[in-house]
Amino acid sequence: MSEQSRIPLPRSLQEIVGSLLFAAETPLTAGDLRAAVKSLEPEEGENAEVMDVYRTCTNREIDEALKGLEKALDVAGCGFQLVCSGGAYRLQTAPSCGRYVRAMLKLDRPNRLGRASLETLAIIAYRQPLTKSEVEEIRGVDVSANIKTLMDLQLIRLVGKSELPGHPFLYGTTPLFLEHFGLASLQQLNELDPTLQRSNPREKAAAYKKPAPAKTELELAAEEAAAEAAEAKKSEEEKEKGPEDEEPEEPKAEVAIEEDDLFIDDTPDEFDDEDDDEDEDFDYEEEENEDDDDDEE
Repeated sequence: MSEQSRIPLPRSLQEIVGSLLFAAETPLTAGDLRAAVKSLEPEEGENAEVMDVYRTCTNREIDEALKGLEKALDVAGCGFQLVCSGGAYRLQTAPSCGRYVRAMLKLDRPNRLGRASLETLAIIAYRQPLTKSEVEEIRGVDVSANIKTLMDLQLIRLVGKSELPGHPFLYGTTPLFLEHFGLASLQQLNELDPTLQRSNPREKAAAYKKPAPAKTELELAAEEAAAEAAEAKKSEEEKEKGPEDEEPEEPKAEVAIEEDDLFIDDTPDEFDDEDDDEDEDFDYEEEENEDDDDDEE
């Protein structure tokens, strides 16, 4: 191939990234894009220095190229845009042009989910992983048909089994769910409706911890025997405890009571005065009789 007919090298890493996304059949992650760029070896006669600049690109440079491509498509208004869904990037037609694309391709109108299926899908998306019975507890109705519809559309999938009795299946959303609704990650659900905060997967996993196993009859009998032995030992110690071991009682303080303190004079005051008058009269008459006896002598 002559130098005049040689195909020129890309002008930027952004140009390479755009072409890879356009040709890819499935969405590509930043790692996929970087690996594709680094895998190309320079051919004979090509500018090896320029090729080495592309081949030594970093993850940060890939991210900057993606941001630049997204902004360029938005400014150009060329009818398609760059979309990130579940950490993978793809080029898709603008939603405003969808009707024209369907008309050209003669596609029927896409199936729309019913209200019941949408409510079931929203509950699973915000509270995953959870069981069918938990969905029914929230909605208050049977959701078997809705679960089957969402499984057939590949919007939800089985993500494990619960540790609850019976080990029911746990349901969660799929990457197609993010792609269908144009979400980069499940964290964007909180941005759509802040009143419906998505549950924390770690907290949900903690809720499904395996319950402690029930004690066997042998373990229960051993615990009962140990309790009886402890009670018997306690009663023996109380019997062996003699009177000397008992704490002596503190002597009560004796109060000296005199005989005069036992007499209580409850005579009214008026009678006390009369008694005093009688005593005074008696003494006066006695003194007069003694004087008369002295005169007679």
